Amino acid sequence: MGIANSLNNLGNVAYERGDFTAARALSQEALAILRELGDRGRIADALNNLGNVAYDQGDLASARALNEESLAISRELGDRDGIASSLHSLGGVAYLQGDLASARALYQESLANRRELGDRLGIARALEGLAAVAAALGSSLPAAHIWGAAERLREEIGTPLSPTERSRYDQHRGAARAAVGGDTFFDRAWQEGRALTLKQAIELASEETAERP
Repeated sequence: MGIANSLNNLGNVAYERGDFTAARALSQEALAILRELGDRGRIADALNNLGNVAYDQGDLASARALNEESLAISRELGDRDGIASSLHSLGGVAYLQGDLASARALYQESLANRRELGDRLGIARALEGLAAVAAALGSSLPAAHIWGAAERLREEIGTPLSPTERSRYDQHRGAARAAVGGDTFFDRAWQEGRALTLKQAIELASEETAERP
């Protein structure tokens, strides 16, 4: 078990610094050991980690399959944290595949689990995902509000974006900023979002990603 944990931890470090090839190899080795041991909880974690690596390598089919297997195991075990993590990962896959309705539903379910767990970092990540969905639906200024609220939450808990998260985040934010014609309105909305309560931010995320009639 110690070897598998070490491999998994090394895989996470490699992932965070953007070395996806090393992250995939280390996580696959960890998963093979965990399958032999039959540790289903850690198998689910390793599967989700591998799914995230596949996502960042552009292999969305593999990412979806790995995250779905992880989610199924976490649901069987009643692991709320694992469920929330896999749902969030699947939301990212759905977003990149252009299935915004599924992305919204997955991020919303992940957010509900994170709120029940009191996981503020998970809440911030779910809000960031929902902001990206809102922007893709044409609600760029509301998305800026939501991103601003998530940024303040991250500052409160002292957990900035990782380099890997920052890369995706900057792409989404850049597209939304361009959609409103520049910095002035977008930055103002961002600052206004930082003043929202968490309840207000969650309500706004729900409203702005809801299906249009």
